[in-house]
Amino acid sequence: MANILIVEDEAIVAMENKMNLNKAGHQIIAIVSTGEAAISAFSENIPDLMLMDIKLRSEVDGIQVMEIIRQSSSVPVLFLTGNSDSKTRERIGNIANSSFLLKPTLTKDIVNEVNRLLSHK
Repeated sequence: MANILIVEDEAIVAMENKMNLNKAGHQIIAIVSTGEAAISAFSENIPDLMLMDIKLRSEVDGIQVMEIIRQSSSVPVLFLTGNSDSKTRERIGNIANSSFLLKPTLTKDIVNEVNRLLSHK
């Protein structure tokens, strides 16, 4: 079982991911919807993995959040995005210990990728 921080600005998507990851045996330590809240939640209770939307309702996006977190931690991160352009892929590629899935995603794909990232931790 891993402790996971979900960063997602769509409440329905966040709750669905929480439910599915709980069913897979993982614990959700927090759900936040902004980059600033993600950084704060991370520092309060360092997770085993972060499930990160890229577009957030904040000044910083999910990739920028991870650039900040990477200054002190190599926690694995699974990015979820509806944007597959080359610039986004390049930015994600610069984040160590990360992976991404395109939205909409299947539950089994999220769970499989979370488990794969955790196995390399």
